[in-house]
Amino acid sequence: MADDVTALELQFAEDMGLFFESGGVSRMAGRVWAMLLAMDEPHLSAIDLQDALGASAGSISGATRALLDLGLIERVNVRGERRDYFAPRRGAIVNLLRIRLERLVAVEDLLTQALTAFDDREHAVPHLQEVHDIYHWYARELPKLHERFLADQKAGRVATTPKER
Repeated sequence: MADDVTALELQFAEDMGLFFESGGVSRMAGRVWAMLLAMDEPHLSAIDLQDALGASAGSISGATRALLDLGLIERVNVRGERRDYFAPRRGAIVNLLRIRLERLVAVEDLLTQALTAFDDREHAVPHLQEVHDIYHWYARELPKLHERFLADQKAGRVATTPKER
C-alpha cells in the first residue's frame, strides 16, 4: 500500500491535516480523512493507513476514533477479515454542517438569556448584544442556505467538478 501512495496524495493529506488542526481536530485525523477520500479504494484498513501515512498504530487508532465520532467515516466489515476497515461516510458533511447550524442556534439562545439576565450591566450589554446579533443573523440565514444546497443537490444543480464552479 505505501508504495502505491503518490506525492500528490501525501500532499493532500498534509494539507488536510493542517486544515483540521487549525480547526481544533488532530492533524492525523485530517490526514486519515484525506487518504480515505483520495485513494481509489472502497475502504482502507488501519494497517493500510499506517503504511500510507508512515504513522503509528496508536495515532491511526486515535484519528479513526475521532473521525468516527465526528461521523465523517464509517467502519466497514470485510467478510473473512478480522482487521478494521474504514471508508468515508456518504452525506457526512451535510450532517456535520446541520449539527454546526444547530449549535449556532444553541449559542444564540444562550446569548438571548444572557442579555435578559444581565440587562442592567452597562459595559456587558454592548458586548453581549454584538455577539448575539452576529449569532442571530447566522442562525437565521445559514439554515436557509443549507436547505437551498440540499434542494440544489437533489435536483442535480450542484457543481461536481472544479471546472463547473
